[in-house]
Amino acid sequence: MTKYLVRASYNGSGFKGMISNPSDRGEAIKGMTAALGITTECIYFSPSTGEAIMIIDSDADKNARLMMVVMSSDTFTGGSIIDLIDTDSMLSAMQESGSLLGTYKSVAD
Repeated sequence: MTKYLVRASYNGSGFKGMISNPSDRGEAIKGMTAALGITTECIYFSPSTGEAIMIIDSDADKNARLMMVVMSSDTFTGGSIIDLIDTDSMLSAMQESGSLLGTYKSVAD
């Protein structure tokens, strides 16, 4: 599976719910992601941006399900899932891309 950075911005209802009924939201998130077959590496909350931020191991299909569940909860205003690669993979991509420079020919050429 691939690592992803997930960001979800709480709305007013989400904050109101957390204040009215304090609970460990990290455990709730881990339960939901586990049910989707997603491994949650870490979870953080950013009080300054009003976001839940996670690193997960997942794939595109599972991510689609995650976003549908999260956004249908009426707890968030938006979210994003960003793919991540490690520095070794990035170096490999640089090297392989370098060998392909100039091989693409546009239709206009």
